[in-house]
Amino acid sequence: MNLVSAWGSTHFKRTTAEMVVNFCIERLMPRMKTLDICVQLSNDMDHADGYCLAVDNREFVIEIDSRLKGDDFITALTHEMVHVKQYARGETKDVNTFTKSWKGDEYISMYSTVDEYMSLPWEAEAYQLQEVLCNEYKLLKLKEIKK
Repeated sequence: MNLVSAWGSTHFKRTTAEMVVNFCIERLMPRMKTLDICVQLSNDMDHADGYCLAVDNREFVIEIDSRLKGDDFITALTHEMVHVKQYARGETKDVNTFTKSWKGDEYISMYSTVDEYMSLPWEAEAYQLQEVLCNEYKLLKLKEIKK
């Protein structure tokens, strides 16, 4: 059984984070049942909306800026969950501080421009899927409300 927990911020944001993470697990990795994902909601993030730390291929810490609201909050979570999927499936691995492996090819993971950052293949996939997942999550919640 997957373990998902959120820390920090408000009860509403913790609950939302846990629901979004569980939704993404079901959508991206439905057969995985041994994931341990901790979401830390922080109000002191300055340079990013979120981060994903792979402790190993089944244990993850996601840090999200708790000041984000609405779609921005959900999108940050879905983006980081794509990274969880990438690590959990072995699509990406940290080779060392400056290098990542993506589907068997090594890339320097440092960048100095937004274009360089966006061209990293693991980021390109995460940005592409974050909106799809956010919209699917909102549609699911809307259907639940209408019941």
